[in-house]
Amino acid sequence: MAVKVRQWKGAWWLDIVYHGQRKRKRVGVGPAGKKAAELAAIKIQARLAEGDTAPLAPAPPSAPTFASIAEEWLRRYPALHAIRPGTLDNYRSFTERHLIPYFGELPITAITVDRIEDFIEAKRAPGGSIRFKGKALSDASLRTGLLALGLILHRAVRMKLIAGNPMRDVEWRGLPRHDEQSVDPFTTAELRAMLSAASSIGPDVATMLRLWAQSGMRAGEVLGLQRHDLDLDKGTALVRRTWSRQRLGPTKTGLVRAVSILHPVAEDTPEWRPGTTTEARSVLNGLRGLKVQSLDPEAFVFGRGSGPLSSMELHRKWRRVLAAGRVRYRSPEQLRHTFASTMLSRNAPLLYVQQQGGWRSASVLLRVYARWMPQDLAPSVTPVAPEVRRVVEAPGNLER
Repeated sequence: MAVKVRQWKGAWWLDIVYHGQRKRKRVGVGPAGKKAAELAAIKIQARLAEGDTAPLAPAPPSAPTFASIAEEWLRRYPALHAIRPGTLDNYRSFTERHLIPYFGELPITAITVDRIEDFIEAKRAPGGSIRFKGKALSDASLRTGLLALGLILHRAVRMKLIAGNPMRDVEWRGLPRHDEQSVDPFTTAELRAMLSAASSIGPDVATMLRLWAQSGMRAGEVLGLQRHDLDLDKGTALVRRTWSRQRLGPTKTGLVRAVSILHPVAEDTPEWRPGTTTEARSVLNGLRGLKVQSLDPEAFVFGRGSGPLSSMELHRKWRRVLAAGRVRYRSPEQLRHTFASTMLSRNAPLLYVQQQGGWRSASVLLRVYARWMPQDLAPSVTPVAPEVRRVVEAPGNLER
């Protein structure tokens, strides 16, 4: 039986020999390492003399690193779940650019509540953003990234590598998913000024903005419209795809819906029903008179060549329109908020507005847009009249 202290490759080691069993263990470097090794040798010698062979037991396997679990999650998660390509891109980008550089080399067991809160603090401070040097990472981006972190840690729980998910105890609220403060709709006067300014820039631009405002579509849904999606006799469009990150994908809810493009949201009228004003119906003449019209039924309504209008070009045109119309800048998605708030303020049935705009549920509309509803209707869900329901439930147009 022997326990010896040796120096090898710049470090102090223990060589343990006991009844033919051997084990070598690295203790440390420098004078402190030597002292620690000598003290450990005395303790181990005493334990072996008493027949305690625990010091000879193999070391427990080390926990895998956060990086290895995160990379495995990135590979497995999209194969096991139906996830939108854009959402997966966001998760992958945040994981590779923020999570792995910060946590990557740590054992998964070392990802604690305190470490996560330190990460949040670092990302919200100047320099937390990678894209914008010296800037803090936005709360919206951080919220998405923390969802990915929570999913990675949930996988570690399922693999029984950690006892619980520390994300549950993290003191982080961030922005609510449906932040009412982000809803800043245009007034009717502003819409009219925008459409007038767009006409001076180009009639095709005015047609696109009018269709967008009168239908309640999302930006990607407008850009993803193809010729065969339109029924100009009925004034309807079939919304079944979205254009995002330079590729086509399903709608946000994964459902196809038929919508009217004739709602009079840009007119000073209490009426909300589609096609009730001449101005609202003018979008049909605009669509028939588009400068570039391909014979291909799969050609994009608003696009160039074989592809739709790019997001960059859309935003460039958008800024020109607002500047020319002298309208305070808001993001293009405010057209969708304008549609919802205008329709509800005119007593349009809540379920009809939900179906038209493709919101997941009426409760979303109530939570975000209730302040625009007449006070006597705000707490309730108004049923959809049969004649209105037919607009959005034309046979063969909806996938449930």
